[in-house]
Amino acid sequence: MKRVQSSYVQAPPARRPLKIFASDPMAGRTLGNRVTIEINNETNLQSGPSGERLEVVDYDGAHDRFYAAVNLNEPNILMQNGLDPSESDPRFHQQMVYAVAMKTLENFDTALGRPLAMNRVIKNEGRKLRLFPHALHGANAFYDPEIHAILFGYFRADRENPGPNLPGGNIFTCLSHDIIVHEMTHAIVHRLRRHFLEPSNRDVIAFHEGFADIIALLQHFSFTELVREEIQKTRTDIRNQGMLVQMARQFGFATGKGQELRSALDKKPDPKLYTTEMEPHRRGSILVAAVFDAFFSIYLRRIRDLIRIATGGSGELPAGDLHPDLVRRIADEASRTAQTLLTMCIRAFDYLPPIDITFGDYLRALVTADYELFPDDEFGRRSAMIEGFRLRGILPQNVHSLAEEALLWEESPDEGPDAIPPLPVKEPKIVQWIMRSTEKVSRQAWSKKTQRINRYEESEGDADQAKSSDIWVLLGGWAKTNAARLALNKKKPIQVLGAHPVYRVAPDGSLLIELIAQFAQQDVSKKRDFGGLPLRGGTTVIASLDGTVRYVIAKPLPSPQIDPEMQRQTKQREVEQKAFVAAVDARDALFPYMSQSTMAERMRLRMNFASLHGGF
Repeated sequence: MKRVQSSYVQAPPARRPLKIFASDPMAGRTLGNRVTIEINNETNLQSGPSGERLEVVDYDGAHDRFYAAVNLNEPNILMQNGLDPSESDPRFHQQMVYAVAMKTLENFDTALGRPLAMNRVIKNEGRKLRLFPHALHGANAFYDPEIHAILFGYFRADRENPGPNLPGGNIFTCLSHDIIVHEMTHAIVHRLRRHFLEPSNRDVIAFHEGFADIIALLQHFSFTELVREEIQKTRTDIRNQGMLVQMARQFGFATGKGQELRSALDKKPDPKLYTTEMEPHRRGSILVAAVFDAFFSIYLRRIRDLIRIATGGSGELPAGDLHPDLVRRIADEASRTAQTLLTMCIRAFDYLPPIDITFGDYLRALVTADYELFPDDEFGRRSAMIEGFRLRGILPQNVHSLAEEALLWEESPDEGPDAIPPLPVKEPKIVQWIMRSTEKVSRQAWSKKTQRINRYEESEGDADQAKSSDIWVLLGGWAKTNAARLALNKKKPIQVLGAHPVYRVAPDGSLLIELIAQFAQQDVSKKRDFGGLPLRGGTTVIASLDGTVRYVIAKPLPSPQIDPEMQRQTKQREVEQKAFVAAVDARDALFPYMSQSTMAERMRLRMNFASLHGGF
């Protein structure tokens, strides 16, 4: 009998499973520390790994050598879901940084409603975000905007006080889930809001640090076995010091601190800290504690019925191990709550001003972005977030109360003399841009068209690449025509920092499509007053698909065209920026010894992740 050969071709799977350390090697083979995560399967993934947006380059800077690149498509590696976790195999190190970085990037894609374009033009070369697992010898890891790369260090554990680590043993920052996520978040934040690296007030750099910790800590809850183990160990009270709420445990112990690097908890909320603390990591920890206070409140609300059922209504759990089914259900609720908060925290980015971020701005963005998708707040996410911020003295400026409706950004009028003309969405070039962006989102995968689409879709953090684009010309012209209504100074050049459509699905299944555009201006005449930084103004515009402007989130430059109240706020921001520069100078031991050239650029020179992360 003649056999008929089938012409059926199996489509590649959408997801790729890869093994990682859920925490870091210090946790060893404990239950839940060695996990398999799933990430988008890049069918054109090359050795490195090198995909569409990320490229692992394993160059050891201390020894001037390259390590052989792992090929994750090699059949034997594919069959076992990637290499087994190993401290000694550089190929696993490459796999670890790629897998965790991709997982982090996917969380941002989902929350923001669009795939983020991580490619940048560096020295006239289109470059992916590069990850160097063994870039340097030292207790450090950092994102370098100049070369668009994340550099991971390695070092020897403290010999006198190494904690559970081997005294003098090798510690690789590229094997810490938390450090990878933290640095990846820095790279993404810089992509979304590049001026958030300019220290124009005491919250800016602290926001960078705190937000990166928030993403790393919330991602802990995606590891099912780890969450279940901690639920059982803490008897549902995950506020107890455990792996879920501790940041970079191995790094902290290895550097002789005798504890984790940082924690999501504060012993007792102290509102005075927000007015006195200036060190970026410690100040960022205030933001982390506020968000996790909200997380714990929501988590307790969501498991209350399970505890009532399990205890016959008493609320008092019996002695001994909890029933596995109860642990599983509570762990599911914890993971679901963390993912919801993670998405909420990321989604707020589109509702932030493009410059001079404060923690209060972030709270208002959190509340507004969440309200847009979820007007009915079933589990009290927004109220929990507001309370967490209030307990730590984080009070937004220019609001009359902490009621939810008072914290929402003010909507732009859609009619009358103050109404802003709609964005020019009917222009053929913008129609084409929106359609191409829609096509990219609907494909759910990246193709060879990606580079062509990126030219139009989003140049956040890399607007120079798009200066010649018709889209940027149209948006810039629209902004100049409507400068006064957008709180922009018509006499100053207006720069388009970024623009993109976003696509989000509401709980009722409806699709929310919005257009986001960012504009910025600067006044370089006052750089001397601000330690080398210009005085910046900027506006984020959020519009409906038909171009109707819904929100104008502005921090303007001084201008007689803006209303008196905004002029007062602008003057106050200028005074506060000068005071912040003076406060930083007073704490800088090298300030009296600076040369004239260094003095003139001192605040710009302080914009350095490498020095900020010295000792992480």
